[in-house]
Amino acid sequence: MSNTPKDDTELYRNYATKCECSEDDSCGCTYPNNTTDDYNYSTTAQSSVTSSEEVLTVGMHAPDFTAPAVLKDNTLNKNFNFYQQTQNQTTILFFYPEDFYFTCPSELLMLNKEIKSFTKRDTCILGISTDSEYSHLAWKQIPIEKDGIPDIYFPLLSDMTKKISTRYGILDKKGNARRATVIIDKNKIIRHLSINDNKIWRNPEEFLRIIDILNQKTESITNCPRGWKQNFFFERPEAETITEMFSHPK
Repeated sequence: MSNTPKDDTELYRNYATKCECSEDDSCGCTYPNNTTDDYNYSTTAQSSVTSSEEVLTVGMHAPDFTAPAVLKDNTLNKNFNFYQQTQNQTTILFFYPEDFYFTCPSELLMLNKEIKSFTKRDTCILGISTDSEYSHLAWKQIPIEKDGIPDIYFPLLSDMTKKISTRYGILDKKGNARRATVIIDKNKIIRHLSINDNKIWRNPEEFLRIIDILNQKTESITNCPRGWKQNFFFERPEAETITEMFSHPK
């Protein structure tokens, strides 16, 4: 029997979230989501987007939005406005599936570890999930050793209405945000958009590399191949030495 849908509903692969005990997920542990998945296509559509609100992609203008947020000092802002809070800054919209998820703390803590590097580049980070602002706050009040995310120095926004996630086309069939990253320049133009499978973590160093390229003069550089770094004195890519390439901490 064919799994091809009969209409033009957008396709989503139904990837189950499983434990990490074994590569084949057949460890038999009691983790709630350690269930069989046939990886069939699902025709479940995302929240409706009106004809005047097409799904956003690279090169398009990032629209303004207002959402509840937990700020870095744990205060609540019920009307956090995107444009007002990110004026003249590059912005990273860092979507993640849900609070208290067993891999999300690591991603957020890794990103938080590089906060000074992003601040130096005049870049604002906004963490976003479809959880409530109260869920964000509760998670931030749990210590790291218990999989909490205390001392996160960037806002966590609540997208319970799913409007932001829907505009960027990153909702999964359960209505949660996928592991998506959107980098928006100072003119509010989307310059990068990527979506990862739930098992693929993101690397903050890659975001820094992209932002460094965006911060270069338009006429000074055309690309930045893998294994290259920016030379800000000569405004051109300079190849890393073999020693440098293998000396990066793992």
